[in-house]
Amino acid sequence: MVTIAVCDDEKVLTEQVKEMILEWNREVQVLCYTSGEALIGDYRPCHAVFLDIDMEGMNGIETGKALREIDREVKIVYLTAYRDYVAGAFAVHAFQYLLKPVSKRKLTNVLEEIFRYVRTPEKAQVLDFKTVGGMVCLPAEDIYYFEYRNRRIRIVAKEEEYEMAGRIGQVEERMREFGFSMPHQSFVVNMLHVKNVRAGEIVLDNGMGIPLSQKKQRVWKQELTSYLSARLDHGMGKGGTEL
Repeated sequence: MVTIAVCDDEKVLTEQVKEMILEWNREVQVLCYTSGEALIGDYRPCHAVFLDIDMEGMNGIETGKALREIDREVKIVYLTAYRDYVAGAFAVHAFQYLLKPVSKRKLTNVLEEIFRYVRTPEKAQVLDFKTVGGMVCLPAEDIYYFEYRNRRIRIVAKEEEYEMAGRIGQVEERMREFGFSMPHQSFVVNMLHVKNVRAGEIVLDNGMGIPLSQKKQRVWKQELTSYLSARLDHGMGKGGTEL
């Protein structure tokens, strides 16, 4: 059985989201919580959690971090009334963001996206790279970053590292549409894996650190915010029109 949790300190909103989920699929088990403490204290394995960011007590960011400690696979969808919160939520590697008031159509789109991804992960975008060891095919989401060093480009992926010839600028141009950005003249990083940003360093969700050029800090952080906002706007048509 598919299990989804909804956590928001506004009980009315929690019930509204629950009803939208059940209208999408009456066979889904929906668990409702009105605080982060209640969710963590009573947590059972879920396929997805719809989590309010601005809650009394343990807020959504803190709850998301605690949730990641006990379940690294659950899809977290943040509910927020403010875009400004989005940049602070990337540390928990959220699957998606929804602005309040929650649109039924957008919620349904997110549910379809979550369970299409769960059912068919093999459909992820796969790219080919001509490395020094031969042709390699890698899902874009499995790549953490590219690094130019010793006249080679190092590809750091989940399972292995590779080297290939080329220019880092060409890599950035090719990978831009897949959510990659260039925070330093020698690095192209997958923003999907960014966990935290400190002074002069980008921390990825595997614990690796990537240098952030001082000259590029402001521009790159704007790129990251735009990337997160684009995920927030998923399901919107041109000009912000809801599909």
